Amino acid sequence: MTKDAWLVVGNGAIGLLWASKLRQLEQPVTVLCRSDVPNGMLTVEDLDEEGSQRQTQYDVEFITKEQLEGKYTKVLLCTKAFDLVAAYLDVRKHTKKRGLIATLCNGLGAQHALIPHLKKQQNLWAGITSEGALKLDSDRVKKTGNGDSFFGLLNQSDTNLYGELFPYPDVQCQNIERRLIEKLAVNAVINPLTAIFSIRNGQVLEAPVKPLFDAAIEELANVMKEDSFKFKTIVGDITSEQLSMRIANVARLTAMNCSSMYEDVRHHRRTENEYISGFFHRETPSTATPLQDAFYTALNDQENLEEHKKKLLAMC
Repeated sequence: MTKDAWLVVGNGAIGLLWASKLRQLEQPVTVLCRSDVPNGMLTVEDLDEEGSQRQTQYDVEFITKEQLEGKYTKVLLCTKAFDLVAAYLDVRKHTKKRGLIATLCNGLGAQHALIPHLKKQQNLWAGITSEGALKLDSDRVKKTGNGDSFFGLLNQSDTNLYGELFPYPDVQCQNIERRLIEKLAVNAVINPLTAIFSIRNGQVLEAPVKPLFDAAIEELANVMKEDSFKFKTIVGDITSEQLSMRIANVARLTAMNCSSMYEDVRHHRRTENEYISGFFHRETPSTATPLQDAFYTALNDQENLEEHKKKLLAMC
C-alpha cells in the first residue's frame, strides 16, 4: 500500500516543527517516534504578527516503528547526524523505491554516507535550516527564531516520482553543498564554543570567548582556500569578513538560545562532534585547523573540560 503522507522520522524540535510546516500545506503527516508516542494533537507555540504568544494545533499521526505500514513516497529524516543512516535503515522497507528521501541534520558527512544505502531510484535531498525550535514535550514545540531553510539534490534518479522538484515551496536551491558547508562553518564556531564554555549563543561575541570566536572564523576561511580542501572549488571564494558577518549575525539572532551541542553536553548525551569539528579534523591537513582540532579533542574528553577551556583561552 502506497502512502502519500510525509513520514517525518524523529520527533525532536526540528522534526515537530517541520511536521507542523508540512501540515500547514494541508499535506498528511506521520511522525515516527522512538518513544513517548503522543495521543493528541501537535501544538506549536510562537508569536503572532503583533508579538503576542499564540498556540496552534495540527492534526498529525504519531506512531512507533512497530506501527509502520505500507510504503511512503516522501520521507523527511530529522535526526542527529550520527543516527541518520540507522534511522533510514529502520524505515527502508517502508519507503517507495522511486520515492523521495530528505534529510535535516547538523554537520557534514552523514548525508553522503546515506547514499549507498538508498534504493536504486530514490532521490536524496539534503536540507539545512536556521529556524530555531525548542521541544517542550513529545507533542509540543516552541518556535524560538525565524530563519531560512534550503533543500537540494545530492543523489538523483531520472525515474524518481518527484524528479528535480522538491514538494515544498520556496526552499529548493541548486548549490546545496555550498549551503551545507556554510551552515557547517556556523555550527563549527558557535556549537563547540557554547558547549565547551557552557554559554548561550550570544555570549560567543563577548569576553573571554570573543578572541576564540574571531580566530576560529579566520581559521575556517583560510582552510576553505587550501588546495587540499576537497570543497575548495565550491566555497574558496568566501572571505573571512563574509563568514564573520554571517556567523555573528546568527549568534545575535539566536542570542538567548542554547545550541544543540550545549544541550547535549549539559544532559550528558552524545554530541554531533564527529560531523562538525570532526569533519575539519579529518578533512584538512593536521596543521590547518588547530582550533577545530582542539574543539574536537575537548568535546571527546568532556570530563576534563576545565583543562581544555584553559588551553583554548591560552591559544588566543
